[in-house]
Amino acid sequence: MAGSLFWNDVNTEPKRRYRFELSFTERNGDRDNDIPVWTVKSAAKPKASISTIKHTYIDHEFNYPGRVTWEPITVTLVDPVHPDLSYAFLDVLGAAGYKFPRTATAAKASLSKKGFKDAIGTVLIKQLDADGTPVEIWELVNPFITSVDFGGALSYDDDEMTEVTVEITYDWANLTRHSGNSTRPTAAG
Repeated sequence: MAGSLFWNDVNTEPKRRYRFELSFTERNGDRDNDIPVWTVKSAAKPKASISTIKHTYIDHEFNYPGRVTWEPITVTLVDPVHPDLSYAFLDVLGAAGYKFPRTATAAKASLSKKGFKDAIGTVLIKQLDADGTPVEIWELVNPFITSVDFGGALSYDDDEMTEVTVEITYDWANLTRHSGNSTRPTAAG
């Protein structure tokens, strides 16, 4: 019976928060502006919220599940001199349709979901095992950026690295589980 306990089973291991990679696929074939996986410092995993619909009958209240909403994730990246992530994320905004209003034509330009999809590519969050093999892969479907903080306040009293913080909104997230050599999408997928 003791062999069936979690801590006695060497083949079972908990997922660790520090074993992960977040990647943006190559964007528009422009390798100079790629966002490397090694710049990612932290990333939130997807989160689904289910709304509640209340129904009142006389002196009673009953709850029913409503819509599923996928919450935005926040990614924090260290901003190196090269590649310059501040420039890379401004480039994503430009490729998604945002233009500085320097001309009448540019003032009419607008962001689009397709523009963001083409600019960002695929966003994957991979949780890894001790060997670096993915045990689960989250793919954000139709991702787009809803916030970029290019580094916060600068200070002579602070010797920390500059960080870029990005909020990413998406329609839903696909989860693929890896166990051994097999890959299985979740039941929702």
